[in-house]
Amino acid sequence: MIRYIILIVVAGIAGAVLAKPKGRSQLLWFILCAIVPLLVVAIAMLPSVVAKGINKKCPHCSEVIKENATFCKYCGMVNQNEIQ
Repeated sequence: MIRYIILIVVAGIAGAVLAKPKGRSQLLWFILCAIVPLLVVAIAMLPSVVAKGINKKCPHCSEVIKENATFCKYCGMVNQNEIQ
């Protein structure tokens, strides 16, 4: 029984930790991953969402990057707004 509780807590924490950089709700993913531990794999494969003030889409390749990024890590294009 204690092993199952440890599994639930670890899966919930892993889901919350993986959800944060993707711009998703940590509490929601903690609960979902605690209920169904295999959802940790699902959150790991989900793409990032654009969160206002945190992430934005690159104007050149449309990948999600950090709001204050000076260049895109996917296509390498420099953000012209940061240079000026």
